[in-house]
Amino acid sequence: MALGKNIRDFVHGIAYSHYERELRKQANELNDLFLLLCYMEVVGLPNPATLYMLDIYPYLLEQFHLWHRRMGMDRSPLGNLPCC
Repeated sequence: MALGKNIRDFVHGIAYSHYERELRKQANELNDLFLLLCYMEVVGLPNPATLYMLDIYPYLLEQFHLWHRRMGMDRSPLGNLPCC
């Protein structure tokens, strides 16, 4: 019984170690970015992501519209955002 579990764990490690390593790396990078943005907010530095958000704003607006419609809101919950 113990031998079968050890073999299963060994095979799992071989099969998924690369993917798990990549997922851990991506999670660490996201955590580092989040901590950097939090630190910048605390010390009062401007957020550089704001400039990049302007490029994707039209796509986000479409997704926001679909989201608030899915949530059962006929109009946008934010008064300054346009809606159909």
